[in-house]
Amino acid sequence: MKKTCLLLILTLSLFNLPAQQKVTVREYKKTFTTYPFSDPDPVPNFAKIYPYYRFDGYTNKPVQKEWKIIELENDYIKVMITPEIGGKIWTAIEKSTGQPFIYYNHVVKFRDVALRGPWTNGGIEANFGIIGHTPNVATPVDFVIVNKPDGSVSCVIGVLDLLTRTNWRLDINLEKDKAYFTTNAFWYNPTPIVQPYYHWMNAGIKSAGNLQFVNPGTKYISHEGEPSSWPVAENGTDLSWYENNNFGGYKSYHVIGCYSGFYGGFWHDENFGRGHYAAYDGEAGKKVRLWG
Repeated sequence: MKKTCLLLILTLSLFNLPAQQKVTVREYKKTFTTYPFSDPDPVPNFAKIYPYYRFDGYTNKPVQKEWKIIELENDYIKVMITPEIGGKIWTAIEKSTGQPFIYYNHVVKFRDVALRGPWTNGGIEANFGIIGHTPNVATPVDFVIVNKPDGSVSCVIGVLDLLTRTNWRLDINLEKDKAYFTTNAFWYNPTPIVQPYYHWMNAGIKSAGNLQFVNPGTKYISHEGEPSSWPVAENGTDLSWYENNNFGGYKSYHVIGCYSGFYGGFWHDENFGRGHYAAYDGEAGKKVRLWG
């Protein structure tokens, strides 16, 4: 089994190209205020996560902890990757303004959200598994730096999924003359039997600055499967504005009704935006998820 997808993150800015361009990569340690999780439960869990174990202990007492950072940078953007936290793309920054276009969480706070427990918000996480957030979303993954013949640089992350004995890889690539980065996913089943797969990626963005969601479509499906109109709800509320969602609990808007590979967001107070592109035939879904 092989699954390949292409994801692009675009900054909504124009640049003059300098005479010489290159991509740099460096590895270093960065200290974050961290709310850690416990040692694993020593009792095997023979439910759906076996042979993985769960982490069930969390704390409200922070510590200062160093985390490994892989940083890809060209003249336009800087991309930070945390291989010790599931290989998450921790943030991406547009350099002319210094603005992150992927939410930059300066605190690593683990809470019981994922399949094995610990999860922390912000950035972009890659999920490969059978359901929910991948078992490796908060633990170390393998990585390698690849300098490519075209002058671009990749940080390839991946791990062996113990639930299915399949291998997944994610190539995070930055070209020397582009103001965006791409991701290319590969998932391989070396076993002789059919395996289930459940792949998705989510990106955290800042929920402030008069944020408007730019999700082309005419309808949305809620997390419970109920259809409704988008972006203007039946009661006249324009749900594409973050501030208009200050009602009820959490929100899930699976936006449909438009054959488009693009979606994004714009912070009107800051005159700054972000965009995402993926070929519609490979990545048909566009979802807005809001915490309660």
